[in-house]
Amino acid sequence: MEEYFYEFWKNQLNTLEKGYEQMQDMTKSIMQGISGFEQVPEMFGKFYSLDFWSKETCDYIKAWEMTTEDFQKFFKDYLNMMGLVPKHEHWAVINKYNDLNQIAIDQKKLLADQEKEIARQKRIVTDQKKEISKQKRLVVDQNKLVTDLKKEISDQKKMVADQNKEIANQKKRVADLEKEIAGHIKSIKQLQSQAGG
Repeated sequence: MEEYFYEFWKNQLNTLEKGYEQMQDMTKSIMQGISGFEQVPEMFGKFYSLDFWSKETCDYIKAWEMTTEDFQKFFKDYLNMMGLVPKHEHWAVINKYNDLNQIAIDQKKLLADQEKEIARQKRIVTDQKKEISKQKRLVVDQNKLVTDLKKEISDQKKMVADQNKEIANQKKRVADLEKEIAGHIKSIKQLQSQAGG
């Protein structure tokens, strides 16, 4: 008797487990959206151990396919009318948004890198401008020094010319004095020769 009792409960538990799996399959199909409805009749048939659509009756299968297509079209139109979209379209938009968002993040990163590079280049240009300005001041200072040296040389040349002129004047005076002394000596000699004679 116990053997039959155990066999009965074993069969009940197996049936329950099989029914649970079938319910899970049905729930999964329904959660997939419209496409899941195509498998519902077959699952109901399995759930109730029936052959819902006979394999031999192609007309019924064709009718079911047409009904499914019409239902899908109607359901899609109904969703559109309600301002809703099918799940796959919703996910397509989300994926597109995520892709565009990633592109925007990449662009921002690229832009930030470019701004850093531009800032670095500006610092280099600023440093170069400072160096050029420093070099210009150095050139101005060098030019002033050269101008001052030229003036000093010009002043020294003028001084040398004045000194040469003064020396020439002194030489002329010395020559005039020598000539005058020579004239005096000649006069003295004449006077001596007249006095002795």
